[in-house]
Amino acid sequence: MRPLLILAALLPTGAAARCPVSDDISRGIVYISTLGEEEAIQVAMGTSSFLSSYFELGEYGLTKQYLLIKGAYPLSLTSVMTEEALTISYHYPVPQTGFPEPAPGVNWQIEAVVAQGDVSLVETHGYTFGAERERRIGDCSYLVVPYDIETSSEVYGTQVLPMFYIPVLGVSFPDSSRESGVGEGVAFSERMTTYPDLLAEWGN
Repeated sequence: MRPLLILAALLPTGAAARCPVSDDISRGIVYISTLGEEEAIQVAMGTSSFLSSYFELGEYGLTKQYLLIKGAYPLSLTSVMTEEALTISYHYPVPQTGFPEPAPGVNWQIEAVVAQGDVSLVETHGYTFGAERERRIGDCSYLVVPYDIETSSEVYGTQVLPMFYIPVLGVSFPDSSRESGVGEGVAFSERMTTYPDLLAEWGN
């Protein structure tokens, strides 16, 4: 049996899994992807007009917590270790209201100060949102907007993180289906459920 998060005791268990809807966000919407033999589990909770969060679960409970502005733009990343938590925060020259709504065709660039403790660096962030499309996620079907976050800095060079945004749920998840090698010998699968249903699946 997998260890429970502290918040697990606060959430009722469900009898039958179903496709999550926006009303489930307060109890937890779970996205599970399996790339090769590596499984990643994200639980989105607490979405509002300007801020959403999701958690990455591992074999030993919570491993990372992400905060996203408007469900798409990173605000902070906290990695939870055995005895400490390390937080990377992103500081922008515009308020949260100044970020564009995640939507098909949006292209936006902004400079961010990325800080961890007393160490900081300047990154350029570019966002490229693609066309809305229907995506089958396990037994569920959603309209999603795939997009890329491209970060560039003198220290780390250029990196691209593929994501996808689910407008009806108001949150984004990493898009492992676009990782190199998928479809060329690297298996990929994904599904969605609610957090109470996941706990019931784990036997809790």
